[in-house]
Amino acid sequence: MFAASKSFATRCLRSFTTSASALNAPASTSKTTATASEVVAKAAAPKATSPPPLPKSYFVERTKSGQLPVYRDIRNGGTRELIIVRKIQGDAGALRTQMLQTYPGTDIRVNERSNQLVLQGLPIGSIRQWLILKGF
Repeated sequence: MFAASKSFATRCLRSFTTSASALNAPASTSKTTATASEVVAKAAAPKATSPPPLPKSYFVERTKSGQLPVYRDIRNGGTRELIIVRKIQGDAGALRTQMLQTYPGTDIRVNERSNQLVLQGLPIGSIRQWLILKGF
């Protein structure tokens, strides 16, 4: 099957090379063009680049209005302030461990039923900034 697709690619590249060179090159100038097999070999050669970063096991989806889903919840008559991060897709525990690496000693709980993080002791602005720095 690969040989058939390679021959098809070779035929397509030959026709493209001849038609493109006829359109772009003046009639009196003869340019040397790469053969179709050289073009296929160059296209098939792997590029030397750094490997892509590993995908995260979680994603924080934005709201319909484009904002981060970070909310303040005030309880116990205004004496207890909680920050809730909603709309987490994937592993909320991995997000919790990364937050604990950045903010050690912070009380961060994972609500497994709704896949939300509940934080206590951090300002809401720092959580939003941290999520923006992480690319959310």
